[in-house]
Amino acid sequence: MKKFLKENVVIIIAFSLPVLFIVVIALSSLLPSLFISTNYNFVYSSCTDGYGYYSYRCENYLQKRHSVVNGRLVLNDIDPTLDSDNDDIPDVKEGYTVRLFLHDTKLNESREITLEEAQSLNLNELITSPDGVSVSSHYSRGGDFFILFDGGSSYGLYLVKGNAKRKLNLINDRERYYYNDDFQFIGWVLPGRN
Repeated sequence: MKKFLKENVVIIIAFSLPVLFIVVIALSSLLPSLFISTNYNFVYSSCTDGYGYYSYRCENYLQKRHSVVNGRLVLNDIDPTLDSDNDDIPDVKEGYTVRLFLHDTKLNESREITLEEAQSLNLNELITSPDGVSVSSHYSRGGDFFILFDGGSSYGLYLVKGNAKRKLNLINDRERYYYNDDFQFIGWVLPGRN
């Protein structure tokens, strides 16, 4: 065996370097995502149901439905003439069901909460948490592992800090081609009041 290795060292190196290169690239892209974390949970809303062919386009409705004022969630009245998806049906008559969720970032799990529960939380509406993590959408072509292994296209929401990102497991999160209209980030949960 030692004789074979000595006689074929160049061939062994030639075949092992590309494999080693692929492993290093894969590890360098996956390792940062294992260490991203935040000490803050967040609240988000999701829009389900609705009428019409484009009922999944409720992003504008979600943006207007809730806001954070002085650290508290506020339910806003919607202009009865607002037609954000331009389908000649006012948003208030689209039949949207808005649901609120609390996402536990340590467990990467969400649970549905009531409006009263959400209003009891102390919220920070900034996109970035106090420890520098944000929730961001990402569209990928070829999967998240490595560009050579084409896994198709996917859209997802991620915790992001610098170049590191970790996919979020959200309720109502469907593998979507490019629509993300049924998710609205509301705010990070801060200590106090809850």
